[in-house]
Amino acid sequence: MAAALRRVAATVIDYGLIMAYAGVVAAVYVPLYFAGIKLIPAVDGLGSRILAQVVAAAILSVPGTVWLASREWSARQATPGKRLLGLKVETLSGARPSRSVALARTALRVLLPWEVAHTMVWNQLAWPKGEFGPRDLTLAIVTYGLLGLYGLTLFLGSGRTPYDRLCATRVVRA
Repeated sequence: MAAALRRVAATVIDYGLIMAYAGVVAAVYVPLYFAGIKLIPAVDGLGSRILAQVVAAAILSVPGTVWLASREWSARQATPGKRLLGLKVETLSGARPSRSVALARTALRVLLPWEVAHTMVWNQLAWPKGEFGPRDLTLAIVTYGLLGLYGLTLFLGSGRTPYDRLCATRVVRA
């Protein structure tokens, strides 16, 4: 249980750092937007929703994912949150994860849930207020299901999440 809580706390720290980066992006983007320079198109149809999501992913989600992964394939094998809480990521043989393994692990851990959640948000922006249909329900189930599955597996059995199992990694005390 303590190891799972450490991992949750490490994730909160890491996401806090990414949110600080998002704040910097917003501080740059908002003045540009009000000056008439719109990097993300208006969300008024399927094509624009897809384009808006791709642009947002390129600006925020992908750089955040790559940055976190780069911390895990580094010599310290830990994101800032993990480092602060005395944790590191290793392969099942105890080695440092390769770049591809760290990227895959972080994409499954961060990028996939973020982008599913962003899809849910873009979908809500595109439909009239108060309308909640089957597509919305499906996106909500997938979004919260992923987060719930990841969280639940931290506290059950060996504490290895689905992304750790798929990437043959584990989180251990540093």
